[in-house]
Amino acid sequence: MESAEAVAKVGQWLRAVHGPDVSEPGGAGVRVDHEKVLRIPEGWSVPYNTTAYLDEGHPEKEIFPPPSVIVREPDGELRQAHPHPGGLSIPVAYPGQEAWREVVDPEYSKAGLGELGVPLQAVAGWVKVAADGVQTGEERENPEYGSGPIRRGYPKPDNRTETLLLFASVGWLTREQLLIGLLRCEVYVPLDLETGKTSRFYFNEDRGELKVFSSTKHLPSREHGYWKVDLATLAGFESPPNLVINGGPATFEDVSGAELAEIARRFPRREAHVDVNGRCPEAEEDLERVARDTAVRMGLAKPVEPPLRAAELARRRGFELTVEECQKTVLGESWLRRLDLPEPSPGRPNDLRANGLATTYDNEGRPVPRLDTFGKYFEHDNTHARFGWQRVAGAYVGFALGEAMGAAVDRLRLDEIHNLYGPDGVTDLPVAFDQPGRIGPLTQRLLFYTEAVIRSPHREKPESREAEQQLGSVVRGALQRWLHTQGAPLDNADGWLVKVPELQVRRTADDAELNAWHALATVSPHSVPMRGPDALVAALPSAMTVSGSGSALSGGSRQAVRTLAGVTHPGEVELVAATYLTSVFEQALTGEAFSFPVWNLSREIFDDADPRQSGPVWADLKAMVAESVPFFGKNGLPALRVPELIGDGLGTLPVLGRAFAALSGFENYPEQALLRAVNHSGRSALTGALAGALLGARTGIPGLPQKWLEQLELRYLIENLASDAFWHFDRQSALNQLGQEWAQRYPRW
Repeated sequence: MESAEAVAKVGQWLRAVHGPDVSEPGGAGVRVDHEKVLRIPEGWSVPYNTTAYLDEGHPEKEIFPPPSVIVREPDGELRQAHPHPGGLSIPVAYPGQEAWREVVDPEYSKAGLGELGVPLQAVAGWVKVAADGVQTGEERENPEYGSGPIRRGYPKPDNRTETLLLFASVGWLTREQLLIGLLRCEVYVPLDLETGKTSRFYFNEDRGELKVFSSTKHLPSREHGYWKVDLATLAGFESPPNLVINGGPATFEDVSGAELAEIARRFPRREAHVDVNGRCPEAEEDLERVARDTAVRMGLAKPVEPPLRAAELARRRGFELTVEECQKTVLGESWLRRLDLPEPSPGRPNDLRANGLATTYDNEGRPVPRLDTFGKYFEHDNTHARFGWQRVAGAYVGFALGEAMGAAVDRLRLDEIHNLYGPDGVTDLPVAFDQPGRIGPLTQRLLFYTEAVIRSPHREKPESREAEQQLGSVVRGALQRWLHTQGAPLDNADGWLVKVPELQVRRTADDAELNAWHALATVSPHSVPMRGPDALVAALPSAMTVSGSGSALSGGSRQAVRTLAGVTHPGEVELVAATYLTSVFEQALTGEAFSFPVWNLSREIFDDADPRQSGPVWADLKAMVAESVPFFGKNGLPALRVPELIGDGLGTLPVLGRAFAALSGFENYPEQALLRAVNHSGRSALTGALAGALLGARTGIPGLPQKWLEQLELRYLIENLASDAFWHFDRQSALNQLGQEWAQRYPRW
């Protein structure tokens, strides 16, 4: 289509709206501004304004901002341009006619990519609007629509480059739209800070290939400097490089220099060009001054080094230290060095976090300051485990946070929750056990179950059936230690966990329930097996047993969870559900850069060829997943599930189903996911805990809602134990590295 044809179409529309004498003195007095007709990615932009302004130069008659009609190519559809840059165009309206209004996916409408147009695949459907502008209530779904990447559970993008790559990956953008959008983006190229050059590892001169990154967070961990440049500048080189764009763990894109140069010729960049060198936060020169000043203030012989290693460990886990975190790392390392000096000691700072420190616990359960890693890396990270430390720590802390969210409304009906907290139910971290953020009995048992798998002798005797058979007794001992924290007598309680004063707090008010746990833990002749969803707590620690090479029981995690859960919950429904959830955790805790979302993982576990997955309980489990988890892998509008509608909220399968329903489609909306997991009838605390664990496994601790995490009781103790489990089952196990010290921390049963 040529510009003249586009102008003619807009002229016809103006006459239809304003009458045939639209541009005449007696008419509406508007016409097309021919001088500003412009070719844009969506088609032709045809602006119009008043004839008094265009022909007579009266600025007070100007329509501002100047309206514009877009004529799409190739279909010639007319759309009203948004008055602000980045906004979306909408189909033009004709007076006296009904119309269908687009319902654009919020992910796309909020992305600021209006100059690229509105892809049909991002339109969820249409609502009918009567001639008077009022919606009629009639709706149409768009069969071509596909859910956006954020709803599907891809990692949430941090910038425009990553947004474009993700939108293209789900079919929302054509190749041309992607390239046009990338011309307005910047990328990062690793740069040696000493030489100011890019290594041959990133630039292959023979192939003319350049590896670039969407942000400094995704730079290789060993790199601390960068060249930041926009893609239009690269396209303008005499020989434009072929780009390999790393947009994060789930998005890579190859862009040839030739196609980028061609797009730049047709749609030149209007923004200012970017071409600068810089340093990552951990390598900023100001940090050296901070280290020197801190050393002088503390009386240290020499300042600590910049936190390059800390930043490298964080990047290996998918995180980047902020400027503030780098400064706190310098401060924290200085404090640790000062505390190691001979007397007189200055004592520990009152506010550990403000001074770059956090709490860890020694072998006697006493708090000891350590360097704060901000939940972004593990100081003993040897990267030899099957799981990712950040996912393990996130799962444990997320479990505790989820229980704290749901404890106040546990077992209440939804109408009772609304009566107590208003029509939206729980909207913030509620008061439970006397204040917000208190850990509950589920988290307490999770900690002692985890201590049990660490203390199990099978880890140091991997081929001993006798050692494996002792796991049940180890679990009973762990439960006795937990019961001791709730007031039950126990002689010679050992291990560090039972000695932590903050755990010596009763969080289970029901004496009958405690007595039932005690009877099972001590193999009392009066014990009665338990039924119900509490068996699911054993899934996460059971998954930890297969984290490292040679760390598993001979029967794998299935044997571990059936032993752990079977001590108290030997029913087949409970054991099958716990076994299944353990398998989900095995996948979710992956050491790979990307962990698939629950809607995908929950189905991948099933294997019709596996005889162990046969029988009525497994059939019920599959039906629960189908009911609870939407499927985002096809076009059309997915039906997000409502947790309240999944079962009764009390039984084992309904609790698991509600956790899945709360999280599926909300992996990138952590606050909403946790609130969905607790605002329903039934076992809100356990549903919240399971959803929080699965959420934390995907996002790590930094991805959990920080405003609630700051109030979580014993947050660092939970991270400490999770890290111990990770290290214990790592190939380079603490069992081998620390020897007797580790045996004192986790004595054999």
